[in-house]
Amino acid sequence: MAFAASALAVAAAAACGGGQTAYYSNYIDTLTLYALRNTPIRTPSAYSILDVLTVRTDTTGAFDFAFDIDSTGTPLLYPAGVLGLDQTTGLQIVHSSVDGVHSAPTDGYVTDSAMVVATGDVFVARSRSSSASCIYYSLPRYGKFEVLAIDSAQRSITIQGLVDLNCGFRGLDKGTPGS
Repeated sequence: MAFAASALAVAAAAACGGGQTAYYSNYIDTLTLYALRNTPIRTPSAYSILDVLTVRTDTTGAFDFAFDIDSTGTPLLYPAGVLGLDQTTGLQIVHSSVDGVHSAPTDGYVTDSAMVVATGDVFVARSRSSSASCIYYSLPRYGKFEVLAIDSAQRSITIQGLVDLNCGFRGLDKGTPGS
């Protein structure tokens, strides 16, 4: 019985940030990524959840997902592991409005294949693990995203997203978790 109570307390703490304090306020941002292929090299093709930045894949491997349009014109998002990088990153389409996503799922992330996306799709993403702002753990961060537009002529995707940078938190609502 004591073990069960202890396990329940640990699980509850993990669900609410692992005993960590939330320091960062969650906010919505809009970003544009350009296809990995057939776009100028100076354009960002990937997104780093941990840095809340679009990045160029020719200058860093520190990103969590990348965008491309394949030879048939299909828009794709790649978790970093598909490109030979961190295998813990993952993506997951959710069948909800972006406002209906209040917390990141604990499982079900695609880590080993590209994900087809279309305008209006909502997805959640899990970053690579980091100990930044964590006291005891190295944990991933989570974000929710909505595809606002895909421009086949510019070979770009515009996404609205919200990332929770707080260590161990899965909350995906605006503001500081727990405030």
